[in-house]
Amino acid sequence: MGNKAFVFICVDGPSDIDSLRRSFEDLFDTIGQNDIEVMFRHPKYQSKDKGDVTSMDGVTTENIEKTIYKYFFKGQDKQSTFGWQDATTIIHIIDLDGAYVDADDIKLFTAEEEAIADSLLTNGEPKNTLYLSDHIAVRKSLPVRQEVLQRKRKNIEHLLTLNEISVGKRKVRYMLYYFSCNLDHFIHGDANMTGYKKMQSASAFSGLVTDADGLVAYFSDNEFCTATDYEQSWKCLRKGCVSLQRGSNVHLLIEKIRNSSVEDWA
Repeated sequence: MGNKAFVFICVDGPSDIDSLRRSFEDLFDTIGQNDIEVMFRHPKYQSKDKGDVTSMDGVTTENIEKTIYKYFFKGQDKQSTFGWQDATTIIHIIDLDGAYVDADDIKLFTAEEEAIADSLLTNGEPKNTLYLSDHIAVRKSLPVRQEVLQRKRKNIEHLLTLNEISVGKRKVRYMLYYFSCNLDHFIHGDANMTGYKKMQSASAFSGLVTDADGLVAYFSDNEFCTATDYEQSWKCLRKGCVSLQRGSNVHLLIEKIRNSSVEDWA
Protein backbone atom coordinates (compact mmCIF):
# COMPACT_ATOMS: atom_id res chain seq x y z
CA MET A 1 0.00 0.00 0.00
CA GLY A 2 2.82 2.42 -0.76
CA ASN A 3 3.76 4.61 2.18
CA LYS A 4 0.69 3.78 4.23
CA ALA A 5 1.53 3.48 7.94
CA PHE A 6 0.15 0.97 10.42
CA VAL A 7 0.72 2.16 13.99
CA PHE A 8 -0.06 -0.18 16.88
CA ILE A 9 -0.38 1.46 20.29
CA CYS A 10 0.10 -1.26 22.90
CA VAL A 11 -1.10 -0.59 26.46
CA ASP A 12 -1.64 -2.57 29.66
CA GLY A 13 -5.43 -2.83 29.76
CA PRO A 14 -8.86 -1.97 28.31
CA SER A 15 -9.34 1.13 30.49
CA ASP A 16 -6.13 2.56 28.99
CA ILE A 17 -7.61 2.11 25.52
CA ASP A 18 -10.88 3.73 26.59
CA SER A 19 -8.94 6.71 27.95
CA LEU A 20 -6.66 7.32 24.97
CA ARG A 21 -8.10 5.88 21.77
CA ARG A 22 -10.31 8.74 20.51
CA SER A 23 -7.82 11.52 21.06
CA PHE A 24 -4.78 9.64 19.72
CA GLU A 25 -6.64 8.51 16.61
CA ASP A 26 -7.60 12.13 15.98
CA LEU A 27 -4.00 13.25 16.59
CA PHE A 28 -2.72 10.86 13.91
CA ASP A 29 -5.55 11.95 11.60
CA THR A 30 -4.16 15.49 11.69
CA ILE A 31 -0.99 14.33 9.92
CA GLY A 32 -2.34 11.61 7.64
CA GLN A 33 -6.04 10.91 7.80
CA ASN A 34 -6.10 8.43 4.93
CA ASP A 35 -2.56 7.15 5.19
CA ILE A 36 -2.18 6.10 8.84
CA GLU A 37 -4.11 3.24 10.41
CA VAL A 38 -4.00 3.37 14.23
CA MET A 39 -4.79 0.22 16.20
CA PHE A 40 -4.89 -0.04 20.01
CA ARG A 41 -4.10 -3.37 21.62
CA HIS A 42 -3.89 -4.72 25.17
CA PRO A 43 -2.82 -8.26 26.10
CA LYS A 44 -5.90 -10.49 26.20
CA TYR A 45 -4.87 -13.08 28.72
CA GLN A 46 -5.70 -13.91 32.30
CA SER A 47 -2.87 -13.84 34.82
CA LYS A 48 -1.89 -12.30 38.12
CA ASP A 49 0.20 -9.79 36.17
CA LYS A 50 -2.83 -8.41 34.29
CA GLY A 51 -1.64 -6.66 31.14
CA ASP A 52 1.94 -6.04 32.16
CA VAL A 53 4.16 -8.08 29.84
CA THR A 54 7.33 -6.61 31.38
CA SER A 55 6.73 -8.28 34.75
CA MET A 56 5.15 -11.56 33.67
CA ASP A 57 6.60 -14.67 35.29
CA GLY A 58 9.20 -16.20 32.99
CA VAL A 59 9.71 -13.12 30.82
CA THR A 60 13.37 -12.13 30.44
CA THR A 61 15.45 -9.82 28.30
CA GLU A 62 16.01 -12.78 25.98
CA ASN A 63 12.31 -13.40 25.26
CA ILE A 64 10.58 -10.04 25.88
CA GLU A 65 10.34 -9.30 22.15
CA LYS A 66 8.63 -12.63 21.44
CA THR A 67 6.38 -12.02 24.46
CA ILE A 68 5.25 -8.67 23.03
CA TYR A 69 4.55 -10.37 19.72
CA LYS A 70 2.69 -13.24 21.39
CA TYR A 71 0.34 -11.19 23.57
CA PHE A 72 -0.23 -8.10 21.42
CA PHE A 73 -0.27 -9.72 17.96
CA LYS A 74 -0.21 -13.51 17.50
CA GLY A 75 -3.60 -14.33 18.99
CA GLN A 76 -5.38 -11.08 18.21
CA ASP A 77 -4.40 -10.78 14.56
CA LYS A 78 -6.90 -13.52 13.65
CA GLN A 79 -9.79 -11.24 14.62
CA SER A 80 -8.32 -8.07 13.10
CA THR A 81 -8.06 -6.66 9.60
CA PHE A 82 -4.47 -5.62 10.24
CA GLY A 83 -1.73 -7.24 12.29
CA TRP A 84 1.95 -8.03 12.73
CA GLN A 85 2.65 -8.38 9.02
CA ASP A 86 1.27 -4.87 8.42
CA ALA A 87 2.75 -3.10 11.45
CA THR A 88 5.20 -0.31 10.68
CA THR A 89 5.49 1.12 14.22
CA ILE A 90 4.77 -0.16 17.72
CA ILE A 91 4.21 2.46 20.41
CA HIS A 92 4.31 0.73 23.79
CA ILE A 93 2.88 2.70 26.75
CA ILE A 94 3.41 0.99 30.11
CA ASP A 95 2.53 1.59 33.74
CA LEU A 96 5.69 1.79 35.85
CA ASP A 97 4.14 0.44 39.07
CA GLY A 98 7.14 1.66 41.06
CA ALA A 99 9.57 -0.40 39.00
CA TYR A 100 12.66 1.47 40.21
CA VAL A 101 12.11 1.52 43.97
CA ASP A 102 14.67 -0.15 46.23
CA ALA A 103 13.84 -3.53 47.74
CA ASP A 104 13.62 -1.85 51.16
CA ASP A 105 10.77 0.31 49.88
CA ILE A 106 8.54 -2.73 49.39
CA LYS A 107 6.89 -3.45 52.75
CA LEU A 108 4.22 -5.64 54.27
CA PHE A 109 0.85 -4.03 55.01
CA THR A 110 0.40 -2.15 58.21
CA ALA A 111 -2.98 -2.67 59.87
CA GLU A 112 -4.21 0.61 58.37
CA GLU A 113 -2.99 -0.29 54.87
CA GLU A 114 -4.60 -3.72 55.08
CA ALA A 115 -7.93 -2.11 55.98
CA ILE A 116 -7.65 0.20 52.97
CA ALA A 117 -6.77 -2.70 50.65
CA ASP A 118 -9.69 -4.75 51.98
CA SER A 119 -12.06 -1.93 51.04
CA LEU A 120 -10.85 -1.79 47.43
CA LEU A 121 -12.62 -4.64 45.68
CA THR A 122 -12.34 -5.85 42.10
CA ASN A 123 -14.71 -8.70 41.24
CA GLY A 124 -15.21 -9.17 44.96
CA GLU A 125 -11.49 -9.57 45.65
CA PRO A 126 -9.51 -7.09 47.80
CA LYS A 127 -6.25 -5.59 46.62
CA ASN A 128 -3.01 -7.33 47.56
CA THR A 129 -0.82 -4.35 46.64
CA LEU A 130 -1.02 -0.62 47.37
CA TYR A 131 1.10 1.97 45.59
CA LEU A 132 1.94 4.83 47.96
CA SER A 133 4.11 7.91 47.55
CA ASP A 134 7.13 6.52 49.39
CA HIS A 135 6.72 2.72 49.27
CA ILE A 136 4.82 -0.24 47.88
CA ALA A 137 2.73 -2.10 50.45
CA VAL A 138 1.89 -5.77 49.95
CA ARG A 139 -0.34 -8.21 51.79
CA LYS A 140 2.15 -11.10 51.72
CA SER A 141 5.01 -12.69 49.75
CA LEU A 142 7.45 -9.80 50.09
CA PRO A 143 10.33 -11.61 48.30
CA VAL A 144 8.02 -12.47 45.40
CA ARG A 145 7.04 -8.82 44.89
CA GLN A 146 10.68 -7.77 45.07
CA GLU A 147 11.50 -10.35 42.40
CA VAL A 148 8.65 -9.15 40.16
CA LEU A 149 9.85 -5.54 40.26
CA GLN A 150 13.44 -6.57 39.63
CA ARG A 151 12.28 -8.51 36.55
CA LYS A 152 10.16 -5.58 35.37
CA ARG A 153 13.07 -3.16 35.76
CA LYS A 154 15.48 -5.38 33.81
CA ASN A 155 12.99 -5.84 30.98
CA ILE A 156 12.25 -2.11 30.77
CA GLU A 157 15.95 -1.29 30.63
CA HIS A 158 16.38 -3.80 27.81
CA LEU A 159 13.43 -2.41 25.85
CA LEU A 160 14.93 1.06 26.11
CA THR A 161 17.92 -0.17 24.11
CA LEU A 162 15.72 -1.26 21.21
CA ASN A 163 14.70 0.72 18.16
CA GLU A 164 12.77 -2.21 16.73
CA ILE A 165 11.12 -5.46 17.74
CA SER A 166 12.46 -8.46 15.86
CA VAL A 167 10.52 -11.73 15.57
CA GLY A 168 11.48 -14.23 12.90
CA LYS A 169 12.53 -12.37 9.77
CA ARG A 170 10.35 -9.34 10.48
CA LYS A 171 11.42 -6.19 12.28
CA VAL A 172 9.05 -3.41 13.40
CA ARG A 173 9.99 0.05 14.67
CA TYR A 174 9.51 0.24 18.45
CA MET A 175 9.28 3.02 21.05
CA LEU A 176 8.50 2.95 24.77
CA TYR A 177 6.68 5.50 26.98
CA TYR A 178 5.24 5.41 30.49
CA PHE A 179 2.68 6.52 33.02
CA SER A 180 3.68 6.72 36.68
CA CYS A 181 2.80 5.14 38.88
CA ASN A 182 0.13 4.14 36.39
CA LEU A 183 -2.31 5.83 33.99
CA ASP A 184 -4.97 6.25 36.70
CA HIS A 185 -2.46 7.91 38.98
CA PHE A 186 -1.28 10.36 36.33
CA ILE A 187 -4.73 11.31 35.05
CA HIS A 188 -6.91 10.96 38.14
CA GLY A 189 -4.44 11.12 41.04
CA ASP A 190 -5.37 7.63 42.26
CA ALA A 191 -2.80 4.84 41.89
CA ASN A 192 -5.02 2.18 43.49
CA MET A 193 -8.26 2.20 41.52
CA THR A 194 -10.55 -0.81 41.43
CA GLY A 195 -11.72 -2.37 38.16
CA TYR A 196 -15.15 -0.71 38.02
CA LYS A 197 -13.83 2.70 38.95
CA LYS A 198 -11.03 2.37 36.38
CA MET A 199 -13.51 1.87 33.54
CA GLN A 200 -15.79 4.62 34.85
CA SER A 201 -12.91 7.08 35.08
CA ALA A 202 -11.62 6.09 31.64
CA SER A 203 -15.00 6.86 30.08
CA ALA A 204 -15.13 10.21 31.86
CA PHE A 205 -11.66 11.14 30.61
CA SER A 206 -12.38 10.14 27.02
CA GLY A 207 -15.52 12.26 27.18
CA LEU A 208 -13.49 15.22 28.37
CA VAL A 209 -10.48 14.83 26.04
CA THR A 210 -12.12 13.90 22.76
CA ASP A 211 -9.72 15.06 20.06
CA ALA A 212 -6.17 16.11 19.22
CA ASP A 213 -6.60 19.66 20.49
CA GLY A 214 -7.93 18.43 23.80
CA LEU A 215 -5.10 15.91 24.13
CA VAL A 216 -2.42 18.49 23.41
CA ALA A 217 -3.96 20.99 25.80
CA TYR A 218 -4.30 18.44 28.60
CA PHE A 219 -0.70 17.29 28.46
CA SER A 220 0.76 20.73 27.73
CA ASP A 221 -0.80 22.16 30.87
CA ASN A 222 -0.09 19.14 33.09
CA GLU A 223 2.34 19.84 35.93
CA PHE A 224 3.10 16.13 36.33
CA CYS A 225 4.71 15.64 32.92
CA THR A 226 8.33 14.62 33.50
CA ALA A 227 11.27 16.30 31.76
CA THR A 228 11.49 17.79 28.29
CA ASP A 229 14.00 15.25 26.98
CA TYR A 230 13.23 11.57 26.36
CA GLU A 231 16.41 10.14 27.90
CA GLN A 232 16.12 12.41 30.93
CA SER A 233 12.49 11.40 31.42
CA TRP A 234 13.70 7.84 32.04
CA LYS A 235 16.85 8.77 33.91
CA CYS A 236 14.94 10.68 36.58
CA LEU A 237 12.96 7.53 37.48
CA ARG A 238 16.02 5.75 38.82
CA LYS A 239 16.21 7.93 41.92
CA GLY A 240 14.48 6.89 45.13
CA CYS A 241 10.70 6.52 44.80
CA VAL A 242 10.23 8.72 41.72
CA SER A 243 8.70 5.76 39.81
CA LEU A 244 5.90 5.73 42.42
CA GLN A 245 5.16 9.40 42.04
CA ARG A 246 2.76 10.98 39.61
CA GLY A 247 4.31 11.51 36.18
CA SER A 248 4.51 10.59 32.50
CA ASN A 249 6.59 11.19 29.39
CA VAL A 250 3.64 10.66 27.02
CA HIS A 251 3.67 14.41 26.33
CA LEU A 252 6.94 13.79 24.45
CA LEU A 253 5.17 11.21 22.28
CA ILE A 254 2.37 13.67 21.55
CA GLU A 255 4.90 16.33 20.54
CA LYS A 256 6.72 13.79 18.36
CA ILE A 257 3.51 12.92 16.54
CA ARG A 258 2.57 16.59 16.05
CA ASN A 259 5.93 17.32 14.42
CA SER A 260 5.96 14.23 12.20
CA SER A 261 4.73 13.19 8.78
CA VAL A 262 3.25 9.97 7.41
CA GLU A 263 6.70 8.88 6.26
CA ASP A 264 7.96 8.88 9.85
CA TRP A 265 5.51 6.11 10.74
CA ALA A 266 5.47 4.14 7.50
